[in-house]
Amino acid sequence: MISQFALMYFPDRVASLSQMWRTLAPAGRLAVAVWAPINRARGYQILVDIAARQCGGEAAAVLSAPFVLGDQAELAKLFIDSGISGASVILHEGSIRFPSIKEFIRIEVKGSPLADMLSDELMETLATESERSLAEFVVPSGEIIMPMDAHVVTANKR
Repeated sequence: MISQFALMYFPDRVASLSQMWRTLAPAGRLAVAVWAPINRARGYQILVDIAARQCGGEAAAVLSAPFVLGDQAELAKLFIDSGISGASVILHEGSIRFPSIKEFIRIEVKGSPLADMLSDELMETLATESERSLAEFVVPSGEIIMPMDAHVVTANKR
């Protein structure tokens, strides 16, 4: 069973993991991917900081929500609390790519609750400051490539 970047959005994570484990066949394997801490995704940290300054704490909280399970020890404890013993947590280093900074901002805002929270003016302010602040991640093609690490937790049911 595989869960890719969803566990952080479940209201009862222990119950969700317990249910995944319960439905897993004997000798089955569980794999769960979550984002590593936001400090391992510098572009997102920059965006969250801009959102906090320009749009307020609620907007920053929405943008940082995907990273709430980033602490490796807390993540391992979540699995133990769910009755899953012997889980292995491995950090995978990676990157994320968008066609442009503008497209990155559009996807992150329009694809989240921020779409209803931010006025067009605040959206433009966020985009303008992001264009300057995220310039270090722009490659010659105009794309933006940023570091984005993840934890992958695996466990085998005996």
